[in-house]
Amino acid sequence: MPNKDQQSSMEKEHDHRFQRTEQWKPVYSWLESLDTIEVIKSNDVLDWLSANPEISDKLHSKHARHHLLHYIKICHAKILKRKGLIVRKIDQRKGSLHCNGPSLSSIPRESELYKAKQSEALLKYEILVGLEKQLIPLFGKHVN
Repeated sequence: MPNKDQQSSMEKEHDHRFQRTEQWKPVYSWLESLDTIEVIKSNDVLDWLSANPEISDKLHSKHARHHLLHYIKICHAKILKRKGLIVRKIDQRKGSLHCNGPSLSSIPRESELYKAKQSEALLKYEILVGLEKQLIPLFGKHVN
């Protein structure tokens, strides 16, 4: 049984929820090197696995294909979340919202990103108001 010093050094070494075994280290390295704000797509994972047959063979020897894809996507989502690139990600099949990127409230108001997001939101709002004005005569105003 490890003593307290050994436990604390082990915790520092493996501060992630899932311990990175040797077979998974190349996958984590690749995921961390990606420069995206969206969770990786299955086709991208399959392309990377086919470009790295040794790694693919090791992973496929212990895991089913769909489990590999699912786990790699979950790992990438966790990496993005840790980097602060995913604020909230909820399954769209359940009709829920999917938000990528930092929220507007966490961006400094004087930054260019804030101004760009604000103008984009205003444009979307104006489009929706215009559509609503066009649809009201067709469907009538629905009151809840």
